[in-house]
Amino acid sequence: MSSVPSTLENTSVRRSIGLANSVARLTLRSAETVTFWAAILLPLAYLPLLVGGLAQAEMFQFVGLLACNLFALIAGHGYGRD
Repeated sequence: MSSVPSTLENTSVRRSIGLANSVARLTLRSAETVTFWAAILLPLAYLPLLVGGLAQAEMFQFVGLLACNLFALIAGHGYGRD
């Protein structure tokens, strides 16, 4: 019973780490894709608010949409740079 892990345990750990890295990359790439397209499509939601005029209640919606669009622009700006 030595304290040195066996080769089988090392291989298992390496596979687990490799799988975790692959899942993390796939998740990040998917999030980048979604935020990129959200940044493109969110301005379409401004049109009904701007055409109808911005009352006090609609101003909060408009500012919220702007904040979401800013987040999407920042989060999705790396999309397609592989």
